[in-house]
Amino acid sequence: MVQAKNHSISRRLTWMNMLVSAAALIMACTAFVAYDKVTFRETMLRNLSTQAQIIGSNSVSALVFNDPQSAENTLAALKASPGILSAVIYTPDSRPFASYLRDSGGQIPTLPSISPGQTEIHLFNNKEMVLVRSIAFQGKPTGIVYIRSDVEELNQRLRRYAGIAAIVLSVSLIAALLVSSIFRRAVAEPIIHLADTARIVSRDKNYSLRATLGRSRGELTILINAFNEMLMQIQQSEGALRKAHDELELRVQERTAELETAKSELEVYSHSILRAKEEVERASKFKDQFLSTMSHELRTPLNAVLGFSDLLADERYGSLNDRQKRYVSNIHTGGQHLLKLISDILDLSKIEAGRMDLAIQEVPLESAFADVVSTLKPLAEKKSQVLAQNCESHLIVRADSTRLKQMLMNLAGNAIKFTPEGGRVELTAHEANGQVRVEVRDNGPGIPPEEQDHIFQAFYRLRQSGTAIEGTGLGLAITQRLAELHGGTLGLDSQPGQGSCFHFSLPVGASLRQSQSTEARVKPVIGEAPKILVIEDNRDAALLIQANLASAGYESVVCDCPQDAVKIVTEMQPDVITLDLLMKPSSGWEVLLQLKRDPRTACTPIIVISILDQPAIGATLGADEYLVKPVEKASLLGAVRRCLGVKQGESSPRPILVVEDDTSTCEIISELLTAQGYAVTTAEDGEQARAQMKARLPELVILDLMLPKVSGFELLAEWRSKPRTADLPVFVLTSKDLTAEEEQYLRKHAESLFHKQQSWQQGLSQQLQRVLKVAPAVKS
Repeated sequence: MVQAKNHSISRRLTWMNMLVSAAALIMACTAFVAYDKVTFRETMLRNLSTQAQIIGSNSVSALVFNDPQSAENTLAALKASPGILSAVIYTPDSRPFASYLRDSGGQIPTLPSISPGQTEIHLFNNKEMVLVRSIAFQGKPTGIVYIRSDVEELNQRLRRYAGIAAIVLSVSLIAALLVSSIFRRAVAEPIIHLADTARIVSRDKNYSLRATLGRSRGELTILINAFNEMLMQIQQSEGALRKAHDELELRVQERTAELETAKSELEVYSHSILRAKEEVERASKFKDQFLSTMSHELRTPLNAVLGFSDLLADERYGSLNDRQKRYVSNIHTGGQHLLKLISDILDLSKIEAGRMDLAIQEVPLESAFADVVSTLKPLAEKKSQVLAQNCESHLIVRADSTRLKQMLMNLAGNAIKFTPEGGRVELTAHEANGQVRVEVRDNGPGIPPEEQDHIFQAFYRLRQSGTAIEGTGLGLAITQRLAELHGGTLGLDSQPGQGSCFHFSLPVGASLRQSQSTEARVKPVIGEAPKILVIEDNRDAALLIQANLASAGYESVVCDCPQDAVKIVTEMQPDVITLDLLMKPSSGWEVLLQLKRDPRTACTPIIVISILDQPAIGATLGADEYLVKPVEKASLLGAVRRCLGVKQGESSPRPILVVEDDTSTCEIISELLTAQGYAVTTAEDGEQARAQMKARLPELVILDLMLPKVSGFELLAEWRSKPRTADLPVFVLTSKDLTAEEEQYLRKHAESLFHKQQSWQQGLSQQLQRVLKVAPAVKS
């Protein structure tokens, strides 16, 4: 039975029928025998009780008149019952009065106790049945009858039943075996035949075989028919597959022949492609050489045009009449337009040539928006337009800062150009799915659908009412390619009469939470002015740089012999060097390398000013700043100030420590202070503030009160208790609702108290100038 799972289905069915039949008969016989045993034992007990009652009734007079002989004669009648082993009549005090023992050598048994109120008890002990019954006369106990009987008759009866059950079980199993053989022929054999057919088909892959129905009916007929139908479908599919295989082989042979022919044609064509590639490379090389030459030849005189027109407009060099001012303005406007045209053409050429390198960094969008809006606002105001920005302060993107502003300038400039007077142009940004979507919207006339497919093409200019709008037609083409270089695409949503929305997406940048030191403040020039060495072999360009430097109070010297630059720098020891790259006989790259390798000049800041737009290479070789000609005065002076700040970093004033856990508020404070020229460090919680205070004593602290880990009150009390920080200026800037006691404490221990719920920026700036007593460096 343990291995029944390995037997055939017919044998399993036979065993199942026999087991079911045997189990049913055994349970029935067991139930019948158990029932008969219980009923027979109850019958025996009733018989003993009846005999005890008769003996008790017949022995009352003997007990009353103390006649044991008469009682024994009554008990002697029990000889007629072969199952009675002994019987005893006891007096009420449990003394034997008369007895009957089937075995003459037996002993009178001990009388079991009867509880008061009980008339009769019975016991089963050692395969014997004992019955004890009290004898009463006129309601008073007169004696006790004890009868003990065996159960041999019951045992014989059970043995007879067991024999009968065995005979019935045997007959039933034989009948079940006969029924199983009939069932096997009707059910099991067709299934076995079906299994054999399936095994042969699986082994020989002969799908033409069919299972026979035989005399089976019902579900077996359905099963066999379904099996035969499956074999027929498989046979048909195999035939179709074999036919398809043969056709495929034929097609492969034909296609192989075609490929061999195409291969020979391709070899011929590849040779022609190689020749064409070489010609394209030569043309591209000539194009690059032409662009490089034209860039130098155009930007060099353009640099002088823009620079000197700026100087002519400066009142310090003499006043101009209205006509002269208008002429100078026209010269400057034309120069800027020409500069933009040249820059656009060069940018587009660099992008198409794959030479546009992006300096990806974390860029705060709010700052980029502010720069663009500040630059284009005068243009919008000329047309009475509203130029607005809508950007959360915490939005930071990973992008090239310069190229991002270029994209925004192109899109916003186009929006201003095509939007009528009194319109609105808005720069917006929002974060979604790990990207920041930047949009430039306007409420202008919109762009017709037929024009939308062409406006991103280079040199294509949108026409309105048949009149061409001025421009190069390169702005959108460059912006689209810059967006693609950043990993996004430039999209357009526009309907005629409903305005336009240009949009692109940039990756979200990491939050600029870490403490960071801003540029050191540059003290106003007192006494001797910083010395600037201008290394430039073009006389007009050198004079323009000198004029811009002189207007800011710097002393400058020109070196027009690049081969002597290292010697002059060693003797002069300037504070900052400006360096052109395209010079003869020594190039600016050689001079830059020499200056950075010489220990005497390696620490001197160098500002590269060149028409070559290769800041990455300049930074690699050690340039501190990189400006592309033509250079605006503000850009030049800003670079000089930054270089002077780096050089004076060791002696610069101590920074202002901003202790603020809210990132947005911290950035606002930092921007406000750095815009005024103060150096700033930040701390997110009290522990960082303690660490920075221990490392370096700040010049002043701007402190929030509700901080993690350590509160502002604890920090203030701690600083005031130590001699090193007892006199340290502390400004408290908080949004906490102060009690009278807390406000009184802060008024006593802090220099100033500002509430975030109120306008605090102007007051903070004024108090800083009052407390520090030194004005920050003013930006030109």
